[in-house]
Amino acid sequence: MTIPFGTPEPSDGLLNKSVSSTRLRAWLNTRLRQLAMGQRIQDARALRSEFLVE
Repeated sequence: MTIPFGTPEPSDGLLNKSVSSTRLRAWLNTRLRQLAMGQRIQDARALRSEFLVE
């Protein structure tokens, strides 16, 4: 399966595979960290509302 990442930038043609793989891995790690932080915030809000005492 091929995943399109848009049109390649001119600088991408100069990069070898290992460099672009490293760049992609770094981007994925950053994105996963952001999503995990967002999920923790949602979980905390859900817990807070679940145990809310009025």
